[in-house]
Order: sequence, then structure tokens, then C-alpha cells
Amino acid sequence: MKTTRFKVGDYAVLAVPVLSDNFVYLVCRAGQAVLIDAGEAKPVFRALEKESLQLLDILITHTHHDHIGGCRAIQDRLGVQSTSPGVEAREVSMLGTVCRSFATPGHMAMHKCYYFPELGIVFTGDTLINGACGRLLGGTAEQLFNSLQLIKQLPDETMVFGGHDYLADNMAFALSVEPGNADMQARLALYRTDPASAIFATLVEEKKTNPFLRVASVEEFAALRKLKDRF
Repeated sequence: MKTTRFKVGDYAVLAVPVLSDNFVYLVCRAGQAVLIDAGEAKPVFRALEKESLQLLDILITHTHHDHIGGCRAIQDRLGVQSTSPGVEAREVSMLGTVCRSFATPGHMAMHKCYYFPELGIVFTGDTLINGACGRLLGGTAEQLFNSLQLIKQLPDETMVFGGHDYLADNMAFALSVEPGNADMQARLALYRTDPASAIFATLVEEKKTNPFLRVASVEEFAALRKLKDRF
């Protein structure tokens, strides 16, 4: 899959594929960029050079190697800082707009999402991943359920950018849970012809097709997560 560009007013979001199924993201404006996650360095360098971008900062959702493996090389070459996924919430100005980080533990004990409210975009790492959620690798089912409830409170039209392309497997699982769900069927069909349009969806589309956003209790969520682990 090639780099996918999304235009948001004067801004652009570049979804850069790295490793086998990861994405890192460049939020760009006027020749400057902020990087979300850094699983691999070389694709980032290529994207920066191709787009003639100056990198200002690296925002890390969590510290699994496939999200930070290229961070040191990028820092060493470009001299930029990285923001670690601590538990504190922050609101800062980046690229002339607001970036709001908030803690979303569950996949790991420490995990952050980054929300740009004026642009209507959120970067969810491995908390919310196109049609599913991350596995429990250090956090608890209750934490991850509560983190997803936070994301669900964002405006429905928010574009969701997760850390991986797991769409085909996630929709297969979703349809095993809700075999008659026409929205899930349509999203899987779209993936076969236009992968990017299926992978990167709005929050309302996630609510229609993501079974982990469609359960009402921690108990239901935990049971569903265990079922997905065995799928």
C-alpha cells in the first residue's frame, strides 16, 4: 500500500505504511510536519524529502517497538524531540492548531491518543484499530472499555487514524459476531476495491462496524475481546 494523503483545509495528513501492517502519520502545513508514531525511520525520511517537509515533533501513542522502532534514528538525524505516552492530558498548539492528548490505557498501561479538534482528526494508536481494538498487553479490559468510551464521545464526523491495517481480519471477526450487519459487509467489500477508503473511516462509521464500540458493558467487552483473541 502506498502513502495516502488526506486534505483537511490548509492541512494534510499523510498515512505512511511501515513494517508489515503499521502506519505512521505526518500532519502537515506550510512545509512543516508533526509525526505520530515512528515504527520505522526510512519511510519517514522518504516522505519528508518527497514533500519537502521540516519535522518539528514526534508524538508517541505507546512504546511497543513497532510504534517507536525508528524514533532514535529520526531524532539523531533531524534533532527533534518526542512526546512520550505519559498519563497526563495535555493541550498544546502545533502547526497553528490545537492538539489535545488524552490517556487511553488498556492495550498498554500507558497509551495516548492525539486529537486535533479544529481539524476533526484523531490518532488512536492501538486503542481503536479499524473495526476493532488492540489486545490487552499490559492493561485491563475495564481500562480499554473506558478508553473506547472516551473516543466515542468525539464528534461523529471525526476521522480515525489507527496504528495498523487489520481491516480484513477485523471485519471477518465483526461479521462472525453480527453476520447480518450490512455496514460491516459494505466496509469489507470496499476494502477489496479501495483499501484506504475502508481503513480510514469516520467515528460514526466505526460505531456502525466495530463490535467493540457496540457493547454496553465491561463484561460484554471482556467476553468479546477474549473471543477475538481466539479468532
